[in-house]
Amino acid sequence: MTNLPRSTDQYFALPFTDTINALSLAANTAETMTVPAGAYYVAMSATADFYAKWTAAGTAAATATVPGDTTDGSGAACNPTLRRVSPGDSISVISPAGGVVTFEFFGRG
Repeated sequence: MTNLPRSTDQYFALPFTDTINALSLAANTAETMTVPAGAYYVAMSATADFYAKWTAAGTAAATATVPGDTTDGSGAACNPTLRRVSPGDSISVISPAGGVVTFEFFGRG
């Protein structure tokens, strides 16, 4: 796993990582990615719009849904990019059109 320094302010761009996972989504069907050991950051990208819902390790996993009107704070993020995570966390993703979502994981050093 590629480590990032604790302060990433010095980076203009992320380095390539050796830990990239992917989920191939059917339309409107949620799937879940578990954050691997040693990962503290994830960069997500997809071939179509997608929604993501994060859940901390050790808690009941939430399932992402394609949101309609959501006013209680429980919606899913649309096309999130770089996020801080912890090993064992889960990220549920869903796409109205289907597609492939990639997860580039980074450690910290």
